[in-house]
Amino acid sequence: MALRVLHIGKFYPPYRGGMEVFLADLLTEQRKQGIDAHALVHGDPEPDDPPWVQRVPVQFSLVYAPMAAGFRGAMARAIERIRPDVLHLHLPNNSALWALTLPGARTIPWVIHWQSDIVFSDIKWSVALAYMVYKPFEQALLERSAQIIATSPAYLEASKALRSWHDKTNIIPLGINVEATPAPVELPPELQWRPETQLKLLSIGRLTYYKGFETLIEAVNSMPGVELLIVGEGELRPDLEAVINETKRPGQPPAPVCWANWMTRKNTRSLRSATCFAWPRASVPKPLVLWCWKP
Repeated sequence: MALRVLHIGKFYPPYRGGMEVFLADLLTEQRKQGIDAHALVHGDPEPDDPPWVQRVPVQFSLVYAPMAAGFRGAMARAIERIRPDVLHLHLPNNSALWALTLPGARTIPWVIHWQSDIVFSDIKWSVALAYMVYKPFEQALLERSAQIIATSPAYLEASKALRSWHDKTNIIPLGINVEATPAPVELPPELQWRPETQLKLLSIGRLTYYKGFETLIEAVNSMPGVELLIVGEGELRPDLEAVINETKRPGQPPAPVCWANWMTRKNTRSLRSATCFAWPRASVPKPLVLWCWKP
């Protein structure tokens, strides 16, 4: 009999995000290997959703966390229907906390995939207050889990939340579906680099508070010969546009920052013309603002 795994995720493609792409790739690979893998996530059902993906509608967001009133009931029904051998919880994810309250869930081994600490510092006081409530339940999940997966030695070493759980944490780096890598295509004219640009920076990510895009924009606006292309969408787009206007270099009306909406894997591959990729991340569990690497 095939191993049955129920993944509790945050979202799922076509929703854009690193956790979401990884979950989809993992689910696809597990099913190729004969594992009966399913996913329960937030969101409205899509017409082409496979039967092993179930979405729970979200009523609103609270401190950047999706609130879905039906998630607890959906998790209980999924456990009863699928009868999983393993419950795979992808964190951070507030709805995964419902597993603590379900008798059916407590009879199954839990694996926690640790994608990131919730880091608040002084970026958002509302996140700091919310984490004070969330933290005891997060630690209860970690205590109850049979196995924890961290995605890099650096993340495990720097994670405050995992500090007490190193004895049951393994390092498994995130993978990528290389078979889905398409051939390059040309950039559209509006995203072509300027002829005078000496350093071409590309950054991709959700436009939200923990990415630290404002720091990257301020740095680029102070450096002649540098151009930045940001690919992404999010609630901070208006605020970031204001940062661009406020930090504009004197005598140069066009800001050296341009935007693109989310791209498919096919289009993203064409961005190899950049000098390097900048990963702004203000909320990693390390004192780090910018990672930069050449493709």
